Amino acid sequence: MSTHLHLVILAGGSGSRARRDDQEMPKQFREIGGTPLVLWSVMTLLEHPDTVSLTVTCPDGWHEVMNGLLNEAPIPVPWSVVRCGDTRTASTWNALEALAVSEAAPAPGDLVAVHDAARPFASAELLERLAAAASTHGGALPAVPVVDTTIRFDETSGTIDYLPRAELRAVQTPQVFGWEAFYETHRRAHEIGSDTTDDGGLMAAAGHLPVLVEGELENIKVTTPDDLEALEELMGDGS
Repeated sequence: MSTHLHLVILAGGSGSRARRDDQEMPKQFREIGGTPLVLWSVMTLLEHPDTVSLTVTCPDGWHEVMNGLLNEAPIPVPWSVVRCGDTRTASTWNALEALAVSEAAPAPGDLVAVHDAARPFASAELLERLAAAASTHGGALPAVPVVDTTIRFDETSGTIDYLPRAELRAVQTPQVFGWEAFYETHRRAHEIGSDTTDDGGLMAAAGHLPVLVEGELENIKVTTPDDLEALEELMGDGS
């Protein structure tokens, strides 16, 4: 019997770093190749056969737009749009809290995959490998080797330390975890006001160390206007 997978898409950012001066639309709603950025990852990851629900976080004022996009898609599983939080960790908690009381509430042995809407090209194959690893180990993260020389810079002293590149990895999303430990870890983090840059870090700090799965170089993150322009050119959408 397959383990059910619940997909959480974090589309709560204002997209200010990727916003052009003449544009107020958050980056997740910008069209790339004729499709809004957020729908690229949603529709691809929903191809995983064990996916049974979708929860999307969204900024205030954009819920109607998001609901319209998902209604038109259409989405083949129960879905909901929830309010994003002030931080990434808070947004994930909002999604988990809503999911826990929904008609699609996870069973104890289910998995949750959390993905950033700003990464439009994660593949269903990557999600499959992550889900398989998380089923065995409780949690799994995609990671790729760091190609640039990386340093640690101390602003106070002005000193720098060169980090051993061979030991470094850049972590991506989606990240997949067992429902029970993931929910409880986020619940405790919410109670104490803890915040991390990704869910893997939160789980590791709580003693639930995830395993690494080989990520995908194509699984890029859209952050700046240049990123958007490069994607538009790649998809043949010169607008």
